[in-house]
Amino acid sequence: MIFKLLVVDDEATMRKGIANFINWASIDCEVAGTASDGMEAIDFLASNPVDIVITDIRMPEADGLEVAKYVYENHLDIKVILLTGYADFAYAQTAIRYNVSSFILKPTNKKELLEAVQEAQKALIVSKKNSSIAKEELAFLKDQLLHELTVRPVTEEPLPTELEERLEKLEINLEHYYVAAFQMVPIGEDISALKKIIINEKHNAYCYRYNNLIMTVYFLDKPQNGPPKDILDNCREIAEIAGTFASRHAAVGISLYHSGPAAFGAAVSEAIYALTLNFYSEENVSLFCAPPDGKGYDFTAENSMDLFQFENSLNDWQFQDAENILCSIFTKFKSNLVNSRDVKNICSQIYYLCSRVLIKKEAAPLDAEYLTRIHSSSDIFSLETSTLELMSLTKEHLLGVSGSQNKLVESAVKYIRSHLSGQLSLEAIAEQLHISPSHLSRTFKKVCDESLTEYVNKTRIEKAKDYLTKSDILTYEIAELVGYNDPTYFSSIFKKYTGFSPTEYKQQMLGKQ
Repeated sequence: MIFKLLVVDDEATMRKGIANFINWASIDCEVAGTASDGMEAIDFLASNPVDIVITDIRMPEADGLEVAKYVYENHLDIKVILLTGYADFAYAQTAIRYNVSSFILKPTNKKELLEAVQEAQKALIVSKKNSSIAKEELAFLKDQLLHELTVRPVTEEPLPTELEERLEKLEINLEHYYVAAFQMVPIGEDISALKKIIINEKHNAYCYRYNNLIMTVYFLDKPQNGPPKDILDNCREIAEIAGTFASRHAAVGISLYHSGPAAFGAAVSEAIYALTLNFYSEENVSLFCAPPDGKGYDFTAENSMDLFQFENSLNDWQFQDAENILCSIFTKFKSNLVNSRDVKNICSQIYYLCSRVLIKKEAAPLDAEYLTRIHSSSDIFSLETSTLELMSLTKEHLLGVSGSQNKLVESAVKYIRSHLSGQLSLEAIAEQLHISPSHLSRTFKKVCDESLTEYVNKTRIEKAKDYLTKSDILTYEIAELVGYNDPTYFSSIFKKYTGFSPTEYKQQMLGKQ
């Protein structure tokens, strides 16, 4: 179940930050739209489906309270989260009568905002009039609980009563189980397709999304020493089916046997770590085994995922994201006083990840000097400097092979210009070029300094201008020739780029002749 968000703030920086730089997909949300004031938000709500509104309280035209009042008076099944400054907090409290879901003080804390949205999600499901929870809603609650166990492992013994009740109510039996992590290689946009395959093919298991992975919990009736043959066969079968996608295959990592909810986070981290061993597996299915120098190191799902996301960011040319992950890793080292041996072990893994990405991209490999510097570092500060230099050098080497990016953009432009009357969505073009939509979008933006959609519209309008001035073709026919099936929409887009309607433009150009 995907929850649709509307972000409302008159400050463009805040609005864009909340809408674009929070991983909403990780909690099953997507941003349906943004608005710069309350009136714009109310207009949007009148004609678009929205589940949760995140709105500033102080705005021109109409403020956040008016948005909350509109939602309340129209009996819309929408939850409102108010962002308020300290001075406005008492004023914001008056919105209680409008059933506002949460109040968050500015400057907004990302963690607090995510938690407020998750509480709103729970409230939305509970508020459903149906007496029984729909299958999709039940799946959401299961996903949410397993995600919580993944990122916040249980440490209490015995289990908190509330957690036992949730597990029982959702019929999740974690008495005996294995966890498998499924990943499409290379990373792309078809993770939902992989999940569908797993749902159709899995046996006595439940799967949920965790970032760019599909985690699958295989439930057992009794303890097992090593994964049963039916689990291995099922994983291989899923990988084989997923491998039917062009130029892609599925990799699988399987944890050790575990028992009890308290071990769930460790099982997930083992499965993710097992994915890194897939390089040595002929069947794309690898089992967890402790790394050679891993004694005493606490492999958590968070640490494993940090390294996993770091490599993916490099593969996708997202250098700022990769650097942010590195900075986050070192912040955790410093705040938790992680011992030097474990820190150097992780930095060595970062070195090998960088080297693996460079070799894959056919770039010059890294000098082993950096590995020596990692192991000889005498303090966390010199180690951080060496690792960030390593990241900078990796970026430099990768940019040295950017000729392939220009070739990709050249192919995209050629296809667009020869198919102006056809379907030119990002997905359609990416399919023709046999790459992922996300990679095409990022590469085109990087090389051309504009989005692919913007380029398509500009090219179509330029061609339309040519038709208008050099032929007697009717406007609605021109619209079809340049890929717009709706003449009204074509006229709107044309005016956006030229300042004139098609008829006005033609008259103006003919008057100049």
